[in-house]
Order: sequence, then structure tokens, then C-alpha cells
Amino acid sequence: MTDAETATPADDQPSRRSQWLKGCGCVGGLLVMALGILVIGGFDTASWASAIIALVIGVLVFALSGVNGIWEK
Repeated sequence: MTDAETATPADDQPSRRSQWLKGCGCVGGLLVMALGILVIGGFDTASWASAIIALVIGVLVFALSGVNGIWEK
């Protein structure tokens, strides 16, 4: 038998450390995006609104799509 035939579902799951690193990378990317929106917009009211909306949508996309490592199973 090969390793693929004897593998258990637990073998395919990523480690907790890699899940947290991937999750922090997603959050870091969202923060850089929001900061970029604020800088380009000159920190005015419209840029704050755009940055907050982008963060909310980004968190929802990562959480619901399973791309974020923290919620992977």
C-alpha cells in the first residue's frame, strides 16, 4: 500500500501554526490595503468610509471563502 492509500484525514489538515501565519497574512494584507486607501484619499471622510467598507468586505470574503487559514478544517 502507498502512503496515499493509508493516509488519514488528520494527515491532510494544515498545522495550527501554518493556519495562524496564513490568517495573519490575510489580516496584514487587508490592513495594508486600508492604509493605502487612506493615504491615496488624503485621510478625508470619504477615504475613511472606503477603507472601512473594504475591510468589512475583505473580512467577509476571507471568512466565508475558507481562504483564511484560521478557519480551515
